[in-house]
Amino acid sequence: MTKIGVIGEDPNDADSIINLLSKRFPDVRFKKLAKGVTGCQLDTKKLYTSIKRDLMKEEFSQIIYIRDLDGFSSESDKRQKLDTWFTALNKEFGEKGIFLLNIWELEALILADIATFNKLYRISHQFSKDPTMQDKPKETLKRLTRQGSKVFHENHCPEVFKHLDIDTVEKNCGYFKSFLAELKAAV
Repeated sequence: MTKIGVIGEDPNDADSIINLLSKRFPDVRFKKLAKGVTGCQLDTKKLYTSIKRDLMKEEFSQIIYIRDLDGFSSESDKRQKLDTWFTALNKEFGEKGIFLLNIWELEALILADIATFNKLYRISHQFSKDPTMQDKPKETLKRLTRQGSKVFHENHCPEVFKHLDIDTVEKNCGYFKSFLAELKAAV
């Protein structure tokens, strides 16, 4: 069985992506790495130490690195900084990394399958534009559910991602489609 490590800015991010990818890759075992390293700690030596410790315990054929751009894809300074971050880590850990750079944030992927989100939160929001063009998608989802029976919170992401249709997300989100193609080629 293929084993792939997953590193995210937050444990919820890694769990969410694992839940979504498991639908397309049922024969792959995804496992969170660097569990105690979150947020800005991803830019410190603590991340390197944690990854080294995890890799001493177990071998992985690939490592998925997840980061949020917290901006539009046109913000080249932000993108360059995160591309440099990924390149350094990938070089350090055997050139077997795949980078999932979420434009704005992970919640943009939920907007790519708004029908599922509507069903889970009993709302009827229409969203047909490119999810990467929606600034602050997390706040958008919170605002959409504020008056409903269930208010969205980022801690809900792992559960929401269990229900998302990966084909719909792939169809409606270009960067995720590219990421899936790269992952499929590596598996």
